[in-house]
Amino acid sequence: MPRHLWICSLSLLVSPSLFAADPSFHRHDINLDSTFPAAAAIDVNEDGRLDIVSGGWWYEAPSWQKHFLRNVQEIRGRYDDYSNLPLHVNGDGRLDFISANYRSESIFWIENAGPDVDEWPTHKIETPGHMETGRLYDIDGDGRLDLLPAGKEFAAWWSIIPGPPAAQGIQSATWKRHDLPIQLAGHGIGFGDVDGDGLGDVIGDKGWAKAPLNRRSGQWEWQPEFVLPRDASIPILVHDVDSDCDADLIWGRGHRTGLYWMEQQTIDGERDWQMHAIDTEWSQLHSILLADFDNDGRDELIAGKRYLGHDGKDVGEYDPMVMLAYQFDGNSRTWKRTIVDWGSRAGMDLDPKAVDLDADGDLDLLCPTRGGLCLLENLHVNGSESSPTAHTEGTFVNYPDHTDVSVVRDVTGELRAIETPDDAGLRRAHILAGIQQAMGPLPGPELRVPLDVESELIEKTENYQRYRVTFASAPGERVIAWLLMPNDLTDRASAMLCLHQTVPIGKDEPAGLGGKPNLHYAHELANRGYVCLVPDYPSFGEDTFDFEAAADRWQSGSMKAIWNNIRSIDYLETLPEVNPDRIGVIGHSLGGHNALFTAAFDQRLNAVVTSCGFTEFHQYYSGDLKGWTSLRYMPRIASEYGNNPDRVPFDFQEVFAAIAPRPVFINAPVEDSNFEIKGVRAVVQAVEPVYARLRSREFQTVRLETPNVGHDFPPDIREAAYEWLSEVLR
Repeated sequence: MPRHLWICSLSLLVSPSLFAADPSFHRHDINLDSTFPAAAAIDVNEDGRLDIVSGGWWYEAPSWQKHFLRNVQEIRGRYDDYSNLPLHVNGDGRLDFISANYRSESIFWIENAGPDVDEWPTHKIETPGHMETGRLYDIDGDGRLDLLPAGKEFAAWWSIIPGPPAAQGIQSATWKRHDLPIQLAGHGIGFGDVDGDGLGDVIGDKGWAKAPLNRRSGQWEWQPEFVLPRDASIPILVHDVDSDCDADLIWGRGHRTGLYWMEQQTIDGERDWQMHAIDTEWSQLHSILLADFDNDGRDELIAGKRYLGHDGKDVGEYDPMVMLAYQFDGNSRTWKRTIVDWGSRAGMDLDPKAVDLDADGDLDLLCPTRGGLCLLENLHVNGSESSPTAHTEGTFVNYPDHTDVSVVRDVTGELRAIETPDDAGLRRAHILAGIQQAMGPLPGPELRVPLDVESELIEKTENYQRYRVTFASAPGERVIAWLLMPNDLTDRASAMLCLHQTVPIGKDEPAGLGGKPNLHYAHELANRGYVCLVPDYPSFGEDTFDFEAAADRWQSGSMKAIWNNIRSIDYLETLPEVNPDRIGVIGHSLGGHNALFTAAFDQRLNAVVTSCGFTEFHQYYSGDLKGWTSLRYMPRIASEYGNNPDRVPFDFQEVFAAIAPRPVFINAPVEDSNFEIKGVRAVVQAVEPVYARLRSREFQTVRLETPNVGHDFPPDIREAAYEWLSEVLR
């Protein structure tokens, strides 16, 4: 069977390491009161300029004056308009559009009746069931676009069969449904030639359907070759990412965190898929786009945050909105990220568009969300006429008291009380910027090299197998870890990242291979059925990391460890035995605060157990922070902030506020001489209102246990922590 009909010229095979200028855009706020999640570009008034259509309104170019278009039904607080897909339906020469919807479960086509009609007619095509949205593709290869909805309980596509011409050239269009394998039903749909046979296949979150020669009447063959998360983006993009002449897949997590690609490989003559994380700093990437925004012949990947898709119930929903552009570097096999817009209302809900709206020769971005309608004008061609819209992502914002997480500096710089969850999301962004002032910057996708995993089975125990694994964390750097894999798993299991204390044997202690029995928590969790990954902290155990030699790359051991842990989560997500929605972290002492720091930066961690890991800085040895300042931890606390807790740009109240509302279990012994219990209680008291404001589920709380012991993790508290994990990760 032919497999390589992908067109690969020499220029495409040689992926450049030098990119054109970073994509730059000027934002236009079209209507910040709009709550429609879809939009399209259509010349409504037939003046030769593309106007904007979104829901019940159209906006006239170039002033973007708002005009009524049609009445859209509101169902349970949301407008029933989940896509605006431009399509010539009735042959009258005017561009109509298609609306595929979740709440009404219906597909409509909206007839373009011209600028002189009060309301455009809406025609129901069918009511097939819940749909996240839909996309247009030429599925049957006849040169006409077809409709492929993202059905939750069904899988089908619709073609148009034009009828005979009637009055004024209008045709009576007949829509025909074509069923697809039911395994395609779910969240996430895409279209493209997966196997290189020249026919477009359909991709879902549980595999793909191979197209028959006759796509209308033939049998589509189900191929269960991979499993994507159950909230995969719409679309799942089919694209030759690495220019090796086969189709890869790109998707975002629509209701959780991360942007990923799946590399198609051939191993022993069989197709295989390797998952790679692109970027995991952002959540709610429900819609993604591929388009050439700099006219260099190579597509950029565009992702944007959805606004309150589940009304605040999902992780990161209240974080500031963001628009992102990515370019793949074939030499390093990493992605370069450009933050296009941040902190405004621009995002990508259900049906954004890349279209040359101003007809200047480059593609612009039409960004509809429930929080407003925005246009990002591409400045590639006419950049001299407008300036890029400035944003403040990553900018350090000073707070007079880092133990007070009840206030926020708004966009004007005014310090005021946090009143809304959006305020809390903005404060979270400021907190992360402050932590990076002390630790150095969190690496971006440019350091996210392929994992290049090496694994060796070391031991089989009664309940699990122990593997020694290593994988790349950054160019020239690797993580060394124990992987404890439970025997006889029948379903994807919860996983725990298990972090050790300050002990020379490093990862061996949590794995039960030495050290204190009270700290063998990875061994104990693996016996309970958790997949456990136990990495060495840099310079401990087998890790020979030299902080002085790496000072030009890492400003602190803490940030290096955070990045290693983030890459450890990347690795866990590649394991078919792991449920990516049930990953937690546990640690004692060094591992205790390392767990907190990692969870603050990585929202893929769904639960945190911290033992003897923190107190507020003023209570740490009465404010003497010398213990935090070695190269292994945060030397900038000494060099930049003089060991003064009043000057350090973050405190643990803020770390917990950045984790909220994800649940945290704290073991804070009363007799712990390292971490004063008074400071622990102050942190918990300060963050309780933050959790109350953001909590959407009963278990999203901070639980504090205070045993009458010293710097230890006693058996009864560990047992309580394990029972707690079984509840919050279920």
